[in-house]
Amino acid sequence: MSAPADARTSAGIGLVALSAGAIGWSFCCAGLALAGLWRTERLDTFHLSPLLMVFAGGAALAWLASAAVLLLLRRRVVRLRLRLPLAFVILGAATLAFTALLFALDYRAFYARWHADAFTLDWTLQQLFTTASATYQFLVIGLRLYLPLGPLLLAAATPVLLRATR
Repeated sequence: MSAPADARTSAGIGLVALSAGAIGWSFCCAGLALAGLWRTERLDTFHLSPLLMVFAGGAALAWLASAAVLLLLRRRVVRLRLRLPLAFVILGAATLAFTALLFALDYRAFYARWHADAFTLDWTLQQLFTTASATYQFLVIGLRLYLPLGPLLLAAATPVLLRATR
């Protein structure tokens, strides 16, 4: 009878640790964006709150997706020497990908009023080019906001993510 209770307790602790990690990583990435805007003297933008929400939301989604991928790969990658760099790359790539996706969705929501009717050829092309241009703009402008401290925070967050996915 105690085995299911122990399993529920450890699963609950795992969910708490996973949620806390996602919240922590989202605060870190939003803080990086805020610091990058401060460093370039662009804090006076009226889009500050939505921009920080995009960075925080992308980071939280990336943490959860990275944890899921690492849980799937846990049995395949046995040695810790391989897990650490793999988790570093997965979390970094997922953070950039999910933040770019949210950035593109925000662009798509803005330009939707001028797009053609849904599921037509014109609409499909407009979706593709809006998403591609938003992703490009994020990579050119938004990626700088993660630097120079982003890789250091990523290196610090990677062992935490590995510990949460044990």
